Amino acid sequence: MGSLFSKNDSLEFAVLPSEDISGPLGLGEPDSVELNAVERETLIPALMNDYLRSSRCREVWDKLSDCQQRYRWTAALFCRDLFFNALSCNKNYTLDPAFYEEMKQLYLHMRSEYRRTGLEQKVVRTDG
Repeated sequence: MGSLFSKNDSLEFAVLPSEDISGPLGLGEPDSVELNAVERETLIPALMNDYLRSSRCREVWDKLSDCQQRYRWTAALFCRDLFFNALSCNKNYTLDPAFYEEMKQLYLHMRSEYRRTGLEQKVVRTDG
């Protein structure tokens, strides 16, 4: 029973399957443009939402945030119109294939830099 909880030196765990480990740091090929299902269906839409909230739909989301801070527990009643305005702003962009392609290229660039250097780039809102 003790061997069940002890560290076994013969086991190696990797994030990528062994046939996919390539590139200068073993993080994948930097110039690859192939996307897996997780990247297509989860990571790129999340990048789209972050980008929209921090740049293109920023004013609408800021108004909603201010309203929610002002009304706290009753924000669901008083900030409903602002919430739907923010969602419609996001929806207008997320349904646009050109915007998806733009975010896909941004993601591929970020992934390429990560695979080349090993340093992750953060998508951070900058007030300015």
